[in-house]
Amino acid sequence: MRAFQQDVGFTLVELMVVVLIIGILVVIAVPIFNAAKASAQQKTCFASQRTIEGAFQMAVAATITPTIGPVDAANTLITKGFIKSPPHCPALPVTAYYTVDALGGVGLAAGDSHPIYSTVSP
Repeated sequence: MRAFQQDVGFTLVELMVVVLIIGILVVIAVPIFNAAKASAQQKTCFASQRTIEGAFQMAVAATITPTIGPVDAANTLITKGFIKSPPHCPALPVTAYYTVDALGGVGLAAGDSHPIYSTVSP
């Protein structure tokens, strides 16, 4: 009778090896995903800075106001019609906002500092 039966399925050792391999892949993939997410957030912040810088330069060229800063740049430029919505940096709290100095440099509001904004461009 035993000669006609076939062993079907996986052994416990085979299942443990598969679980171990999946665990190793997860350990490798998660840091790579987090690094990619941080890089994307940083590039979004730089793009937001460039958007505000461009809108500020258009405002200066239109001579609506020679200097906007240091004020809440996004809201001022929205009310003047140079940008449609305030850009936001996903790496910062929602309460942080961009400012523009008299020379057109873009930064964060007073009291908010973040290492991403140590330079204007990457």
